[in-house]
Amino acid sequence: MKGAGSPADEGDMDNLPGKILRVAVVGGGPSGTAAAIRLAREGRKRKIPVEVLLFEGKDFDVHYNQCVGVLSPPIESILLDKLGIDLPLSIFKRHIRGYRLHAGGKEILLVGESRLGPTFAVRRVHFDAFMLRRAEEAGVKVYRSRVSDLDFLKEGRRREVLVFSEAGTFVVDFVVGAFGLDEGSMALFERATGRYRRPSRYMTTYITKIHVERGFIEKRLGDIIYAFLYPDREGKFEFGAITPKGDHIIVNAAGKRVSVEDFLSFLDMPEVRDHLPPVSIPLSQIFKGKFPSSPARGVTGPSYLVVGDGTGFLRPLKGKGITTGVLTGIYCADAILDHVEKGTPLSAYEVRCRELVRDYFYGTIVKTAARVGDAGGFLGSLIELAKVERELYEALFNAVSGQETFRKIVRENLRLKTAASLVKLWRREREKG
Repeated sequence: MKGAGSPADEGDMDNLPGKILRVAVVGGGPSGTAAAIRLAREGRKRKIPVEVLLFEGKDFDVHYNQCVGVLSPPIESILLDKLGIDLPLSIFKRHIRGYRLHAGGKEILLVGESRLGPTFAVRRVHFDAFMLRRAEEAGVKVYRSRVSDLDFLKEGRRREVLVFSEAGTFVVDFVVGAFGLDEGSMALFERATGRYRRPSRYMTTYITKIHVERGFIEKRLGDIIYAFLYPDREGKFEFGAITPKGDHIIVNAAGKRVSVEDFLSFLDMPEVRDHLPPVSIPLSQIFKGKFPSSPARGVTGPSYLVVGDGTGFLRPLKGKGITTGVLTGIYCADAILDHVEKGTPLSAYEVRCRELVRDYFYGTIVKTAARVGDAGGFLGSLIELAKVERELYEALFNAVSGQETFRKIVRENLRLKTAASLVKLWRREREKG
């Protein structure tokens, strides 16, 4: 099947399905590039002829990405061990060494041993552009165009897929949906697959970038992320953060039903304003986005898999979107190669993602407990208790930094003894108040 700009112009590609494994990756963010690089590298290692086509319509030198840009552990070891990528120093804007958590009118500095590796702040578009270059170097064919539609054919030795794009029409064996939360792409996959269903719940997030002199960051923030848990009295925002980079600061906040006016109120809160320069932020420098707060359904099916934010497998209260995206991309690639080589069902991908899904549910428990604790005045007491209870301190550090899963934190760090001490301290503070 030939079309203008399609691979058919580079040779006789029409007969490739059935001879060469061809995979189309829709989206060139961290999950898409991770899937593409893993497919290309691991395919060569297993001696499986693979051709990977990656479609990305965004120009990372021009377009903005509504993302804080934090690489959470163990991202460094994942990239090196699974993708053969050693991040250059130029990517890093700052090595994050700790967190100052504000909650319930109290605050605590959280630092600890980075058992899973360091945390870095990066500029997201630079990281995405770097990963896309690495994909091309791995042999991935990158098309700077958008996919407009998909048709899944039911006839033939394999269930071939027609990928319609601005670069032409392509025939492939599998499609990887790495489209993030792009509305058009999610609707396209829902319609074309008949099985995929996007996450049903989302958080609205606002983000702004404030340019400052480096001396300001070193003096006021250092290498610390300032995190705010349920910062407003109305409970509109679930969390917010101030993240230092190289020559600028990123401020973000997220909640279910929030507006730009709510975000401006968040920026004017004394505990937030104390860490920002005395500048007026133009409305044109505020960006709006969203991230999922529930898992998607049907992330695998005949000839397709969905990775990254489109799965909804993000960590509650923390996100870890880049790390999660890279992991799902790797799991997806391995599932496709195992399916071709060993006959393993594509649903094995979901088995690989089970720990991410499980952590989502444990994270939901922690988030619900935090919300109830905030309403009942427990969060402030929890912060105070963590200053003297080492086990609770480590639990908070691991939760905020993403060093451990919520499942492990709940099962190993939160004891009945700690809960009893918390209630006792809470009652004492209420009596004083």
